[in-house]
Amino acid sequence: MKRREFIKRVVIGGAGTAAAASALYVLPREKTRKKKNYNVLLIISDDLRPQLGCYGETQMVTPHIDRMASQGMVFERSYCQQALCAPSRASLLTGLRPDSSGIYDLNNPVRDKLPKHITLPGYFKQNRYETISLGKIFHHWRDSPGAWSKVPLWIKGPEYATEEGLRLIDENRKLNPSLKWPFGAPFEIADVPDNAYKDGKLTDHALQELQRLKTKQFFLCVGYVKPHLPFTAPKKYWDLYDPGKIKLPANPFPPANAPSYSLLDSQELRSFLGIPKEKGSPVPDDMARRLIHGYYACVSFLDAQVGRLMQELETLHLKENTIVMLWGDNGWKLGTHGSWCKHSNFEDDTRVPLIVSVPGMKTAGKHTNALVESVDIYPTLCQLCGLDLPHQSMEGTGFAPLLEKPDRQWKTAAFSQYPRGYLDKIDSLVMGYAMRTKQYRYVEWRKFKTGQLLERELYDHDADPGENVNVIADPRYAAAIKELEQVMKRGWKNARP
Repeated sequence: MKRREFIKRVVIGGAGTAAAASALYVLPREKTRKKKNYNVLLIISDDLRPQLGCYGETQMVTPHIDRMASQGMVFERSYCQQALCAPSRASLLTGLRPDSSGIYDLNNPVRDKLPKHITLPGYFKQNRYETISLGKIFHHWRDSPGAWSKVPLWIKGPEYATEEGLRLIDENRKLNPSLKWPFGAPFEIADVPDNAYKDGKLTDHALQELQRLKTKQFFLCVGYVKPHLPFTAPKKYWDLYDPGKIKLPANPFPPANAPSYSLLDSQELRSFLGIPKEKGSPVPDDMARRLIHGYYACVSFLDAQVGRLMQELETLHLKENTIVMLWGDNGWKLGTHGSWCKHSNFEDDTRVPLIVSVPGMKTAGKHTNALVESVDIYPTLCQLCGLDLPHQSMEGTGFAPLLEKPDRQWKTAAFSQYPRGYLDKIDSLVMGYAMRTKQYRYVEWRKFKTGQLLERELYDHDADPGENVNVIADPRYAAAIKELEQVMKRGWKNARP
């Protein structure tokens, strides 16, 4: 039986999972809007959690992004639909959730799964924007080729800038012959200029493109690799942080009472040289501090690239008519719950940074606690540019009204999901459907084929913001659980404002 039939079975069978129930929803056309002559600069970062000064992380050195935030709005509670780059980016670029796109892993381009769907850049191209892709936008760099005005730019090559870094790739391959990717050391500290690394080179190209586009109407996407592993960045960004002040997480242990589905074993990190390979082996404290230091350095490296982009907008007098959006595709665990990387449904995995700046906005510098989702970005950019929404399946809600009134009533829940098992073994595949409300994170683990409920999780963010205790069996939460069950069953359509 095909995936769509499985999803239909889940819905008819009463599972009511938030994303599965949405597959056939078609967004009606809005009333014709007055088109606005805004350009769009969409900045995407890989594995960037809200580890920024503007999010209250006072130890971070991120002056350029913080300045952007002072000129725009910071979304404190923005969530991705799946904590993995390909499905998360697919949600943003199609306006569809994973159960509708069918994209749950790294192997399926949007063009194969949704050949007739108009993607976000494709729709702006239809509306006479010059659409440009620099760096990692779709997970597959040649994806949705008709969406772009020219061939996407992808900077190839390893993530290391030194001979020693490249040598360690070969050493790791000898130790682990099954590795398919050039994994070397998990970090590198090199006294080199920014453009010795991919992200610095990418900014050089982006500045050239801005020069070329300055008299055109453009939709420019710039996708940075950092702070994705390996944590390789010029030495000057490492030097911004005192190694003696790097703190380990306060909760380096799995949540109490959590089911086995809840966490993966840091598999991505274990591919790198010097990281314990045995399943369940903890990362030693000294290595953990070095990894956290490296993550911070890479965030500051990214911040410098964003600063260069923003300065060029000002130099070219483009700032006054360009919408700027900074978005991270998924969160990242830095040793919390004894785990690293993403690949789960926890707050650290699903909460992502989102900063939006619109020319002339009266709420510049404000923060909003409204729940928003990555799937909302497609319709939001259409709203902001005065474009009618395309007449096709769309599952997000444009949040442009929040830019005018950040404290208005908005969504009652945000939805994420993550699979456990192999996608080609449908009989044993389990899907974890997660829901974040104002107070709670509620998760249902279900057999994907039948919708059978296997396990549940509940975390009370008022009492336990670190999500350290699964209280699903605590009788004090019985009433809350009953209500959350119904919100999950009704799904994303009924959580809209």
